Amino acid sequence: MRSLRTPLVILAVGAALFATIASGESNEAKKAEGGGSSSAPASTFGVGDVVDLGDWRVQVHGVVDPYVSTNQFLAPDPGNRYVVIDTEVTNNNDKPETVSSVMCFELQDSANKSYNMTITDSSTSTVDGELAPGAAKRGELSYEVPEAATGLRLQFKCDLLSSGSATINLS
Repeated sequence: MRSLRTPLVILAVGAALFATIASGESNEAKKAEGGGSSSAPASTFGVGDVVDLGDWRVQVHGVVDPYVSTNQFLAPDPGNRYVVIDTEVTNNNDKPETVSSVMCFELQDSANKSYNMTITDSSTSTVDGELAPGAAKRGELSYEVPEAATGLRLQFKCDLLSSGSATINLS
């Protein structure tokens, strides 16, 4: 029994330490100085707003909805449409950081349904990769959503160990 107790104690201490670290920092999204003209509440932003969230800055430059592919082999499923979002992220940290379009961005609709990224022929540039301190990267995020989906919004959260996210309304 004694040999089982030690690993359990270590596991419990490790879990408590992780929970303390993960909940210790809270990021609040706020509009950057001179960053757009939206009059939305502090937690919700619009296309064109420059949003600071922790060590990150994010901006949606534009949205193509629906996006129509010029490639006959790249078409959404019947009843769906493509949405392409022109996005830019900046690393405001003093050390290199990695941005992932899959991990940092989530598209939701007015019914709170989330959508996965998809591949279109809209662009070859993405926001994925390592960013040096102060560096920015601009690219496109592509999603396939039902024709009936409304109230689309992009959630941004790139720091997995802190709370807080930015919501950017796309309509």
